[in-house]
Amino acid sequence: MRSLHIAPHAKVNLGLRILGRRPDGYHDLETRFQTIDLCDELELREHPRTLRLRVEGTDLPSDDSNLVMQAARRLRDSNPGLPGATIVLRKRIPIAAGLGGGSSNAGATLMGLNHLWDLRLPEEELRGLAASLGADVPFFLVGGCALGSGRGDILAALEDLPSCWLALVLPGFHSSTPEAFRLWDARAAVAPDREEREGSLVSAAGDLSSAALHNDFEAVLFERFPVLAEHRDRLLRLGATAAALSGSGPSLYGVFDSEDTLRRALNDPGWGAVQRHAAAPVGRAAYRRRLGIPLSD
Repeated sequence: MRSLHIAPHAKVNLGLRILGRRPDGYHDLETRFQTIDLCDELELREHPRTLRLRVEGTDLPSDDSNLVMQAARRLRDSNPGLPGATIVLRKRIPIAAGLGGGSSNAGATLMGLNHLWDLRLPEEELRGLAASLGADVPFFLVGGCALGSGRGDILAALEDLPSCWLALVLPGFHSSTPEAFRLWDARAAVAPDREEREGSLVSAAGDLSSAALHNDFEAVLFERFPVLAEHRDRLLRLGATAAALSGSGPSLYGVFDSEDTLRRALNDPGWGAVQRHAAAPVGRAAYRRRLGIPLSD
C-alpha cells in the first residue's frame, strides 16, 4: 500500500492586530503568518476501509477530537467511496503555544490525503475544507509569508522575508485562545483609535520592526502572565532587534540579524530551565519542497 511522509511546519505571527468583534462572535484581525523550520511528522498509509490515528511524543487524543482525524473524515465524507488511511502523528511542535501545530497538522493531512488518494481536488475546495477546520488552517496550504485578514483565513501572499534568525521561547504553560480573546474584549474600550492603527498595520512585506511585530494580545497576556514580558525584555537585552508574542501565546520569538548573537542569547544562563529553540523562516517555495508532498499537486 502507498505511503507518504510529511513535515507539517510551525508558524509565528509577525504582528497581530485585533480590529473588533464580529456579529458572528468571531473577531476581525490582521496578521502576518510565517512558516518556520520547527516541524512535526505525519506518516500516511492507505488502509482498505478505516481511518486510524496514532499519536507519538505527547498525550494528545487520537479520536475525532484531534484535528488530524477531523481533517481526514471531512475530506473522505466529501468524497464518497474512498478507502481509509492509517496515520501516525509524531509531535515536536509544542501544543497550545501559539505556533500553529494543530492547524499545521490539519492542513498537511488535507494535502497529504489529497495526494495519497489521488483526488486532485482544486485548491478552492481544499481551502474551503481547511477553513471549516479552523481559521489558521488555510494558511498551511500556502506557507511562506502571508497576510491574514478576516478571522485570519483570508490570505494574501507576501514576499519571503530577508534572511534572519529566530529565537523561540516556550514558557512551559499553555494559553487558551478563547480566553485571550475574552481578556481582549474586556479591554476593548482602551484600544487605540483607528487612525493610530493605520500607521502601524502589519501588512508591509519584510518589515521586522518592533511596530510591525506588535501583537495586541500582549496588552492583556503580559498583564496576566508577567513572566512573558520578562522573557520579551530579556530577548531584547540579549540582542534581538525585535521580540513579540506569537499568536495568542504563550510562545515568544526574538528576531536576530546574526546567528552568533542568536546562539549567545539562547545560551545565556539567565533563562534557567526555560525551553528555547533556534529557528529560521521558511519561504513559500521551500515550504512546499520541505513539506514532503509532490509538487505536481
